[in-house]
Amino acid sequence: MQDNNEILESKRSITVKVLKAISALILVIAFIGTIAFFSFNWAFSALVHTRKEKPVPDLTNKTVDTALDLLANVNLAMRKAGEEYQPDIPAGSVIRQLPPAGILVREGKVVRVWVSQGKENVEVPDVTSMPLRDAEFTLRQANLEIGKTDTAYSVEVEKGNIISQTPAPATLVVKGEKIDLIVSNGAPNSGVILVPDFRHKKFADASNWASNNNIEISVTENPASFFPSGTVLSQKPLADEELHTGETLEVVISSNKEVMGEKLHRIHYELPQGKNDNRVRIILIDNLGEKEILNELKQAGSKIDLNIPYGGEATVRIYVDGILVRQKELK
Repeated sequence: MQDNNEILESKRSITVKVLKAISALILVIAFIGTIAFFSFNWAFSALVHTRKEKPVPDLTNKTVDTALDLLANVNLAMRKAGEEYQPDIPAGSVIRQLPPAGILVREGKVVRVWVSQGKENVEVPDVTSMPLRDAEFTLRQANLEIGKTDTAYSVEVEKGNIISQTPAPATLVVKGEKIDLIVSNGAPNSGVILVPDFRHKKFADASNWASNNNIEISVTENPASFFPSGTVLSQKPLADEELHTGETLEVVISSNKEVMGEKLHRIHYELPQGKNDNRVRIILIDNLGEKEILNELKQAGSKIDLNIPYGGEATVRIYVDGILVRQKELK
């Protein structure tokens, strides 16, 4: 029994000694760490304070490359903090900086800069065929303004609506640019002759109109056209341009003699109602490849009626503003 007590006492003594040794080791490590920390701080502080102080150069309105050179001359660095549109400062030049120019800083300091993206560009919306008030609202939403507003007669555009605009739709312009508009006065008074749009209509329509208005007509045939013979392909003057009695309307018509032996597919499509014109593109795909039948801006709500000739199997696709809205297989 006495031997067991002596063994337990011996184990307690060893445990106490181990704990004391561990505690002493921890204290030594902590002491060494504290000395190392303060030594590092002292050394770093001494290193920093040995650097010279330099005034921050003025970087505003300087290009990034020039700004880098100016900072390198005084042993300073640069970091781009952001970009902003700034119409008064060329793109790629510094708008502002932090710290500001003239402040004394130690060598190695990083100067943050904000760089100009120049003038902000926006895309011109299509306001043709809109009432003037709607056009003005649409342009303001696009951060644009109305410039000069003129009027003209039109047999195609309702009175009070926009006939044309400058710059044209989808053009990229500087934010705040002025857009010039021409507003329809409606149909002209007697004595003023405006040319209707005869494209893709029968030549007889153009011929009858010319005869009724004492206008000469000049015809050029295009045997390579895919349209039925007698279809007007183009005209000069264009729609809504003025002609005077005795002047000449020039038209190019299809004279494709092979169409009579081919099949004709009638395309009828009505555009949805809306404020903006739509870009309509009609494609015919057959064994000879892809042919563009129509690619025009059409008024919202207008109707398209075309007769397309085809031989064997073919596919007709109609796109409105780049979106496929109809496809038909022809046999």
